[in-house]
Amino acid sequence: MRKRIGDIVRTTSLILSAGAALCGCAVGPPPPGELSDDGLQLVPTSLIDELYVAPGVSLANYRRVMLDPIEVSFKKEWRKQHPDLEDRDVELLKTRLADMLREKLLAELARGGYALAEAPDKDVLRLRPSIVEVDLAAPEAASDKRTFVHSNGQMTLRVLGFDAPSGALVARAKDFDEDPVKQILERADRVSTNFAVMKIYERWAQELRSALDVAKVSAGARKPQT
Repeated sequence: MRKRIGDIVRTTSLILSAGAALCGCAVGPPPPGELSDDGLQLVPTSLIDELYVAPGVSLANYRRVMLDPIEVSFKKEWRKQHPDLEDRDVELLKTRLADMLREKLLAELARGGYALAEAPDKDVLRLRPSIVEVDLAAPEAASDKRTFVHSNGQMTLRVLGFDAPSGALVARAKDFDEDPVKQILERADRVSTNFAVMKIYERWAQELRSALDVAKVSAGARKPQT
């Protein structure tokens, strides 16, 4: 499901989907209440595109979070569309995108009262975010390159949530976001691309915190099985 930026204050990606790529066939999520292949249950919500939580597990048991390194991958054929980028440039861009999101997530989680944990413990939820299908219009640093687009780009956030002590998968979520499509072509450059990315990250950070809050009231309050 694609939600236009600004349609709702999304409440995003708690925990996500390693399982979204379990099969290459195009199938939609199961009906609400049914279990996915990884044993998680779809939670009906308009806040994010997909939210799954382990049946009978309440995230209210978790008071702190650990944040794994953020992985970044680009949309297929994206690299061919940007031949001016060298391998070093692509790796630097991945690092910059990951660091920017990490900074936003940590700041928003702290504002929401979630303490950052340095080691696994019984009250720690371990989050493993990744940014996939990244498609940015003009990431190049060259000032002489002129690109005109209707949108600066789009990307998808996926987050997996694990019970830190046991390593059990307790939740996953996914959310797609994009720079709003304009009616007329506008010039895109590194500055405008960075601005669009930061606006997406701000929404995702708010959504992640909100998704944690929503998932906390999931039915049941037992600890996940080790």
